[in-house]
Amino acid sequence: MNIHSIRRRTWLGAAIASIAVAGAFGFPSVYKTGLTISKPGVQPGYVLFAANGSNYAIDTKGEVAMKWSSPEPGTTLGYGRPLANGNILAGMSGGRAAGGGRAGAEGGGPKESGGTVIEYTQEGKEVWKYVETERSLHHDFERLANGNTLMVCSKNLMVPAVSKKLLKDDCLVEVNPAGKVVWEWQTTDHFNEMDLPPIVKDTLMNGYGEKPTFGMGSPQATAGMDWGHVNAASEIPPTAGIKDPRFKAGNIIVSYRPLSLLVVIDHDTKKIVWQTTGVSIGQHNVHFLPAGVPGTGHILLFDNGYNSVNANPRHADVNSFSSIVELDPLTNQIVWHYTAEMSGNPIWSFFSDHIGGVQRQPNGNTLICEGVNGRLFEVTPTGEIVWEYVNPFPKAGKIPDSTVFRAVKVPESWLKVHL
Repeated sequence: MNIHSIRRRTWLGAAIASIAVAGAFGFPSVYKTGLTISKPGVQPGYVLFAANGSNYAIDTKGEVAMKWSSPEPGTTLGYGRPLANGNILAGMSGGRAAGGGRAGAEGGGPKESGGTVIEYTQEGKEVWKYVETERSLHHDFERLANGNTLMVCSKNLMVPAVSKKLLKDDCLVEVNPAGKVVWEWQTTDHFNEMDLPPIVKDTLMNGYGEKPTFGMGSPQATAGMDWGHVNAASEIPPTAGIKDPRFKAGNIIVSYRPLSLLVVIDHDTKKIVWQTTGVSIGQHNVHFLPAGVPGTGHILLFDNGYNSVNANPRHADVNSFSSIVELDPLTNQIVWHYTAEMSGNPIWSFFSDHIGGVQRQPNGNTLICEGVNGRLFEVTPTGEIVWEYVNPFPKAGKIPDSTVFRAVKVPESWLKVHL
């Protein structure tokens, strides 16, 4: 199956559809929020997500089982990742988060440098903290199999071989439990390893538009040109089970949104050993599926379908809809994909122009976070929606902000503390 077989729309169509769908889900005073669909066949467990500066765990009935506020006064929590030890790894910010979408490592803090990631217990006690001072943490972070923590970051750099403009150049850092950086990877150091056509290189050399954006409502760039905009970095898990050395456990898959590019980095050599384009547009939450779920060893991602016209160096088409893509990295073939049409709905009714997430469940279902609209829903392999929940905790404002950066389901046994 080739994703290009899904019909393309213009960027104007994408904008119109986004406004329409946002209207359907972004105004809790008019439209239903909380649990909206519940059918037999949903995967048991609790769904964790961040909203309005707090982390929440909800059950399959849509009830709040636990709410966590930041353990430090005057700060808020952004996206939180559940850990195997029962704790939560989360971005922390000194400012109010917009629907959990941009707190701490998800984009909060100073534009030039900064960011904080903490680990806290289900009882709300902070047990680990990392404060960045040399780089800017943003978007993603993950506890690795070796106990260290991987974080996405950026630095402002002048790299004449890449661009005449000041670059906001993405990097990765691995930090040990003592807070020491033990591994670092800078994108422009590996620019020549990236398979970029001449039109992309020319666009990068001369610079994007004056004020590039990465989705309607996203903040404007204020420093270097955000040319790569990494929004996901994930370790290939030991249980992925792929024998190809390019995909050995510990290597890292990275998503470059404006380039619609996926790369795998060899952790030992720091070389790019695999890359692909053309399977998604402006994607998020790219990761390898572990053991215990159908599709082990495949790549799963949220295909937003949209890239800003001002920051799309490939000058590629965009869609007026989003989709979920499951990719076999050995063949580079799409083995499963989801669009709203599989659920009997108009294709444009599932659309998040930026942010979003996806998680395969042990029973074969797929949990989807339609980020811009704060809509979380679970579909069967054939596309039936068996569970749907719309974020009822918006940030107040002229237009209430119910965005959810990402969501994840944990087994019922993971949650130890209840309100």
